[in-house]
Amino acid sequence: MKKVFIIFLIIIGCQINAQNDTIKSNNWKNNAKKIAFHKNNALVVIDGSHTSNEILAHLDLSKITDVTVLKKKEAIEKYGEIGKAGVVEIKTKGYSRETLEKLIKIYAFEQKPNSGKTFTITGIVTDCEKFSIGGAGISNLNSKTNTFSDFDGKFEIEVHKNDVLEIYSNGFKTERVLISSYNKIEISLKEDQNSEKIIVAKPVIYLYPIEKTEIDLQLNFKGKLLTSFPKYDKNWEVVAEPNGQIFDKKSNRYYSSLFWDGTIDFPEEHYKYDDGFIVPKEKLAEFFIEKLEYIGLNNQETNEFIQYWLPILERNKYNFIHFLINEECNEIATLKVNPKAETMIRIYIEFYGLENYTRINEQKLPKTERKGFTIVEWGGADFSGEMSEKDFFTINKLPEYITLSHKRKDPKDIQPLYIIDNKISSKKVFDKLQPSQIKKIETYNGEKGAALYGELGVNGVFEITTKNPKK
Repeated sequence: MKKVFIIFLIIIGCQINAQNDTIKSNNWKNNAKKIAFHKNNALVVIDGSHTSNEILAHLDLSKITDVTVLKKKEAIEKYGEIGKAGVVEIKTKGYSRETLEKLIKIYAFEQKPNSGKTFTITGIVTDCEKFSIGGAGISNLNSKTNTFSDFDGKFEIEVHKNDVLEIYSNGFKTERVLISSYNKIEISLKEDQNSEKIIVAKPVIYLYPIEKTEIDLQLNFKGKLLTSFPKYDKNWEVVAEPNGQIFDKKSNRYYSSLFWDGTIDFPEEHYKYDDGFIVPKEKLAEFFIEKLEYIGLNNQETNEFIQYWLPILERNKYNFIHFLINEECNEIATLKVNPKAETMIRIYIEFYGLENYTRINEQKLPKTERKGFTIVEWGGADFSGEMSEKDFFTINKLPEYITLSHKRKDPKDIQPLYIIDNKISSKKVFDKLQPSQIKKIETYNGEKGAALYGELGVNGVFEITTKNPKK
């Protein structure tokens, strides 16, 4: 699956690296053709103001009167190093001063920190049908801070006046908002029908040297980096303590971890899984505690993982979850660390939200023992928007969810599972219990039983809690 980046400038068959140094169109309206740039960081100059090329998708074509495209040599001569990827000069007519200034602020070539009073603004992220979008990323492009919307789509973030917020979520078109007041903001994201990018969300990196150590860490992400905190610029130069405290030399601040996220494209083959887990929403917390701590995360790392991912995964009735661990994470990103760590534990989850239960071979997870200088990283990606549930089942050759009617038709064969005080038991043991010994009984049908206990629960489940369970 090829990754293509197309910008819509309307010039006949020219690119940044065209043979002519300068290409002009004085009859703009009569030359309605598309131009594709192979570099996505070209400088765009609108009526003398420097902007990023992201502004192109938001210009009114009827108000463009002239375009000049400069390739590298001439662009550098005129604009210096910021023109090294090429320059597109655009002249407009008919824009109000206020509208054009707002566009230029939102899509400035470089978003610089604003001065003045800092204040906290609140907002909510929804789709076009006003359904809340949890887990949406909200980045302040000026202060380089970020946050995520909660389960109800709500968020709060510190800003200055004229700061620009970028809001993004997998399967939706990214939006930007200019902060002009203290008022609560409402962002409605439009579905991106052509999106093939997966957001790798919330990767955080913990550093645990055996003594106070200066560390150089380089991230090679095989997609487009969106946000980092502290800001990643070619590398992170930090001083780490054995307790995990990190001092970033560039920002002159202390952190508990290093954060980044971005978007990446995968071919269809990537979504074919041999194993994984099917987890109902009610079991997510205990599932992650068990699996993450087995793999090697400590209590704090596990809690922070669950605090971020639980509200997102609980939107789904069931979740297919697959772990990428250690070397498997290199498909997405690699880490180059100096000095080299003795132990590295990297965990990315990939998940798909399901309405229906199914079964898949259980993934065998490795266990890593921490020794010496240790680096821990976790993150994940939701690819639910990449395909329909039917296609997901088909690609991975998954069976339909198991119910009683699927398994057996003869009532004589129906033997539900008995769980007494969290242990598998039998009807014989249950029948011997006196009513006075029983505190609570919960029953589950075949579908729910299969989700909780796998094939053992396909005929339904009785969960019995006694008043005095045996230890």
